[in-house]
Amino acid sequence: MNSLEDIERAIDGLKPQELAKLYSWLDQHRPANVARQDATVFEQGLGLFGSPEDAALMDEVVDLAYEERRRPGRPAPTL
Repeated sequence: MNSLEDIERAIDGLKPQELAKLYSWLDQHRPANVARQDATVFEQGLGLFGSPEDAALMDEVVDLAYEERRRPGRPAPTL
């Protein structure tokens, strides 16, 4: 790759998972004194989770727990 256009084409051809890995790599290799101006608190590393995958997993767990809580209770066994 010798030009910016070549790099842009290569990035545009990445699958979503590969693109996520690229963004992760870029974040890890960004100089400490360069902060993203539009980064959210979570993107700045101030959130609860280390990766988008961890956050997605927690969302799924919370959804399952909420569904379980909303289910009607089982009748108590009679003695």
